[in-house]
Amino acid sequence: MTPRRMLLALLLLTPLPAAAQEAPPAGWLERASRAVYGFNRAAVGGFSAVREQMPEMPAVPPEWRLGAANLVTTWIGEPWQALTLAAAGRPEYAWTALDRVRTNILEGRGGLIDRASEIGMPSAPQADIGLALCARGVPEGPFLVLPVIGGRTLRDGLSDLVVANALIYGSLIPFTGPTPSWQLLVTVELLDNIPIWALAERMGREDGVDAQRMDYDIARDLYIAGRRRACEVLREPIAAPG
Repeated sequence: MTPRRMLLALLLLTPLPAAAQEAPPAGWLERASRAVYGFNRAAVGGFSAVREQMPEMPAVPPEWRLGAANLVTTWIGEPWQALTLAAAGRPEYAWTALDRVRTNILEGRGGLIDRASEIGMPSAPQADIGLALCARGVPEGPFLVLPVIGGRTLRDGLSDLVVANALIYGSLIPFTGPTPSWQLLVTVELLDNIPIWALAERMGREDGVDAQRMDYDIARDLYIAGRRRACEVLREPIAAPG
C-alpha cells in the first residue's frame, strides 16, 4: 500500500469530532406560543403598573379576607373539586372534599370559618377537568400559550375553554341571554385570571423570582412537571387502612 493510500485509509477510519447539533427550528405553534407568552407577560406588567398608580384603598381587615376566601372555597372551590374528582374516577377523594364542605357549612358558620382544617380533616388532592381527563388516560398534547389565560397543554386548554367556560357562561344565560357580548367574554377571562396573576406576582416576590421575567422554557417545564405530578396523585391507589 502506497503512503498516499495509507493516509487515505487512516483518514477514513479516524472518527471525526461530532459536529455541534443545532436545535431544530421551532414549529409554528411554539413560535406563536412564545409570542403570546410575551404579550401575557407585558399584560401582567401593565396590570401591576396600573395598580401601583391607583389611589391607596382602605385596608381590608385580614379576618375579612380570610372569611371571604373560606366562603368561596366552601361554596365553589371544594364542590367543583369534588365533581372533577368524581369525573376522574376517584369517588373516595370526592367524598373527602364534600365532607369538608358539610363540616364547614354546619360547624363553620356557613363556610365563613375553615372548621375542617381546624379539626385536622384531610384535604382532597388538586383536581380540575384537565387533571380528570389525565387520570382517565387522555394525553396532554403539545404545550401552548393562550391570550390572558396563559400556558396550558392542549388537553388543559381545551378543557378550560370548552368545558369550564361553557359552565360559567351557561350560568349567566338567565342574565345575559344565549349570546354573551364580547365585553362579557373579556371581563370573565380577566376576572378569572387576575387572581392568578396576583398570586404569581406575590409568590415571585416571596421566592425572590420575578414571575414577569420568567423564561418561556422555564415556565413551560414548571407547568408540565406540576401537572404531571398532580395527575400521578390521582392515579395512585389509596393505601388500605392499618
